[in-house]
Amino acid sequence: QKKKKKKTPMERPMPVEKNSSIIDPVDAQIGGDADIDGIAQTITADDINAVLLSPQPVNQRLETLRSMRSELEARSHADFGNEMAPLINDLDAAIDQLSVRS
Repeated sequence: QKKKKKKTPMERPMPVEKNSSIIDPVDAQIGGDADIDGIAQTITADDINAVLLSPQPVNQRLETLRSMRSELEARSHADFGNEMAPLINDLDAAIDQLSVRS
């Protein structure tokens, strides 16, 4: 029987980009210190601003912002505290701002 070798930080999977969103695999034990409480908020206002102010072409930034909005919309059914609404509003404002430029 083979023993599984514990992965070192250098062997852990690197973050990948999927649908213009960064996916960062996390190896965390459920209920452990690294486990995220409640809804894992993967998109923050800082992320929105980073995309808005990025040097990438406007059409690419719009695609990324729309993808982020779709992700939040898909998860909003579990948002009983209405915590995602301000982020969705920020995304809408950023999309509107960039749409004027395109």
